[in-house]
Parts: sequence; structure tokens; C-alpha cells
Amino acid sequence: MQNHTSEPKKNGLKKINFLFIVIAVIVAALILAAVFVIITPPSETIIANNFVVNNYDDTQSTFKKVSFSGSKIEIPELFNVYQTENNTGIADGLANKLINEYQLEADSKIPNYWLASKNSLTKNSYENYYTFSSVTENKGDDNLPIVTEEALSTCLNFYNKYNILSPLVPQRDNLIYLNSGFEQTSTDPKKAVFLQIPLTYELDGYKVFYENQNNYPFFCRVNNSYALERIVFRDFFQNFQILKQLPSVSIDQSINNIKKGNASIIKADSKASSAIDLNWINNADLYSIKIEYRYDDKLKIAYPFYRFGAKITNSSGIKIEAEIITPAVAAAVND
Repeated sequence: MQNHTSEPKKNGLKKINFLFIVIAVIVAALILAAVFVIITPPSETIIANNFVVNNYDDTQSTFKKVSFSGSKIEIPELFNVYQTENNTGIADGLANKLINEYQLEADSKIPNYWLASKNSLTKNSYENYYTFSSVTENKGDDNLPIVTEEALSTCLNFYNKYNILSPLVPQRDNLIYLNSGFEQTSTDPKKAVFLQIPLTYELDGYKVFYENQNNYPFFCRVNNSYALERIVFRDFFQNFQILKQLPSVSIDQSINNIKKGNASIIKADSKASSAIDLNWINNADLYSIKIEYRYDDKLKIAYPFYRFGAKITNSSGIKIEAEIITPAVAAAVND
């Protein structure tokens, strides 16, 4: 008589062995994962201060839908992060030199205003920038167009004269050619009598802006007799040194960060309304992207951001042309 009980026992042993193997594999995987976490350093992030999430008007936006329709750009795997020295006060020093050199007197009625017969200096204490203006006797010939390179040299000579730290770079792609009218307007370079020159620093070939400001931190306006008519400078004179490198954030991840509100609207215009509510954004179509650096005045560092051109619609249905920035490296909002 045959014994049929051995076959079920074998099957039972096979099941137990298989279960044991599965459990052993899972335990081994968990151990390996734990070891990997221990030996792998956590990804480093930048502490993001308020300007990263605050719009230019000090509001914060909630984004319902964000999409990207622009062309992809080449993004480096690693970005340099730059440290600066504490150079606060250099703008005040430059202002004092101008006051002494041009013998400017403080106005008795208007605070932060100094003047002489042909020159004046004003300080915007809220945004911490100065405007130095000069009234020149010879504005040149209206029929003689301004030569760009001569105007650029005039502007740079001003800063070279006062030996201002790292060299500022004229932004040739944003030069503004002006006519000689009472209310100056943009004109063809071949007809321009004045040239307005924006300047800033460049790091690794990328422009540097101050926190979430949209405007350049420095401007010159030169006439076609190559005399300076206006200088605008803010308290942002720096030397930059590489502090470290951080991995870049992908465009897709940056879009997710905008959805989470880790973004700042630095410019917004609408033909429908001058008063624009940016608190709730129903839709944002990001149609262009570029890389730039932003300087954090609290941390004394400059690090990379993505700057998106965007068409957005707010909760009131108003269509808005906007520019949005978000960090191009991992950043955690400082609560």
C-alpha cells in the first residue's frame, strides 16, 4: 500500500522555504536601505528667505494650475553658490564722496536731498538707493546720434574712478536709446541723443539681481556729448567668492515648486486693470525661461534662480503678463 502523506509534507516545506526566502530578502533590502541612508549625506538646501515667496507688492500667491509651454534650455548639473563680504555702507561712502567733490549742500526742507547749482543727489531710504543728477551745459547736437561704445566708456569710468570692488557689467541686451524730448521716449539707436545703461554683476555668465527686484541695481544715463546726466546706484557693491556647489533643480521640479507657492512674482502688468490681485492665481502658463542669480542680503550669498515669463489669470479673471522666479537649486523656505 503506497504512502501518500509524504507529498503534502514536501509541498508544505517548499512553501515554508519560499516564505523564509522572501522574508530574508525583504529584511536584507531594509538593512541595505538603512545603511545607504546612513552613508549617503542628505541633500543640501538653501535656506530661502522671505523674498523667495513674497511678490514685489509683498503679497503671496497661491497657484491652482501651472503649465510650461516654453522651449527647454540647457541647465548645468551643478551651480556655484557665491558668498559675499559684508559690504553694507559702500553706497553711503560713495554718496559722501559725491557730496564733497561736487560741494552739495543738504536741503533744509527735504530730507536726503543734497544740491548745488548743477548737481543733485537724492536717497530713497525705503529701497536704499541713490540718484545723482547733473545738469550739463552742452547736450550735444540733436542731429548727431550717440555712439554706444563711447557712452559705455563714460559710464564705466565713473565707477572705475571710485574703485568700486568687483567690476559691474553693462547689460547690452537692455540698453535704452532715448530722444531729446521733454518727456524722453525710446527711439531708434541711429536717432538717439541719450543712452540709458543698466549695469549689474555677472556670475558664471548669468546676471545678478538684488533679492526679488525686477530692475537692475545700477543705471547710467549719458548724453551725446558723453557727459553723465544721471547715475542710480543702490547699496549693493560686492565681491563674490565661490562658497560651494549644489545640484540644479529640473524644470519639472521647479514647476512643482511654483505650484507649492515657493515662488515670487517680480513683475505683473495688465491692460484690464492697474490694481492687480495676485493672491490667488487660477492659471499660469510659463512660456519662457532663463537663469539668473539673486542676492540674499541676509545670508550674504548669491544663488541661481529660474525666471519665467508667464501669462497668468487671477481669481477675478484678469489676464496678466508676469515674470516669476523660483530657486534653481533645492531651497527650504525659512519659517
